[in-house]
Amino acid sequence: MSKSIRPYLSGAKSLLVRKPIHELQRLQRWGPRAYFRLEVWKKQMEVAAYLLPPFYPDQTPQQAVEIWFLTGKRFWYQTAFCAWSLARRSGRPLIMNLADDGTLTPELERELRRLFPDGSTHWRQECQAQFEQLLPAARYPTLHLRWHDYINLHKLTAPHLVGSGTKLVLDSDMLFFRRPDALLDWWDQRQNPCLMVDCEESYGYSRPLLERLAGVPLLPSLNVGICGLDSDVIDWDEVEFWCRSLVEAEGTSYYLEQALFAMLASRHHTTVLEKTDYITCPSSNQAEAGGGVLQHYVADSKPSYFAKSWKLLI
Repeated sequence: MSKSIRPYLSGAKSLLVRKPIHELQRLQRWGPRAYFRLEVWKKQMEVAAYLLPPFYPDQTPQQAVEIWFLTGKRFWYQTAFCAWSLARRSGRPLIMNLADDGTLTPELERELRRLFPDGSTHWRQECQAQFEQLLPAARYPTLHLRWHDYINLHKLTAPHLVGSGTKLVLDSDMLFFRRPDALLDWWDQRQNPCLMVDCEESYGYSRPLLERLAGVPLLPSLNVGICGLDSDVIDWDEVEFWCRSLVEAEGTSYYLEQALFAMLASRHHTTVLEKTDYITCPSSNQAEAGGGVLQHYVADSKPSYFAKSWKLLI
């Protein structure tokens, strides 16, 4: 056995000890090879990210696309590939804003800026100071509790507490394989929210509760891998009320962020990207062929993502 592989096998096996039922189920679904080699494939993708060349758009003037990522040490290379694939497929200049999840280092930030120098970086300490100033704990106690124990909430607060206007927030674990015409058309207009479709509805809370709080029927199966939203439509007092009501009624959920965005988006004429083009959890065949416009690698599509999909781009 290669010495370089042993640490990753050891890490995978430690998960089997700490989370036996969940990890055994994943081992069964993925098979031993994918399960035990996943960390090796991640490392290969990270090494490749250091070698990505900067992208220079065509000389024809085009409207830049401004995007946001919540990222850090575990995800920076996925952020790099997602943004790089968007730039290549769109042919447009990118303005890339980064929100530090608390683990981003200056060295990794410089590596991302090597690819996309335009944009701002919002470090964790800066984000926290702004959050505490604009949403004080005495008035927003539930948001403060969740901000500290639920990192995904930062995808709502970090971009949307920075001024007004529409923010386009992307998840890092996505790749663009064709020109995203529908997304670019939406960006050029920016009149409504924009989200994609999930492989199954995952809001973390019962639909009757969410609809009662939102006051409107919920759009089905929204996914926030792509999430365009005007900061001005967010009523933070209402978001605090929603969070408190959800926790009191049905407890905490990993999908709180997705539920909040779904509640906000359902009040507007939302652009929902076609699920056959913007694919959440692609099958292994789709992942290996680079099917659709974009693929979002959640759940059991992770092995194909790390083993093969990113290599299609280079």
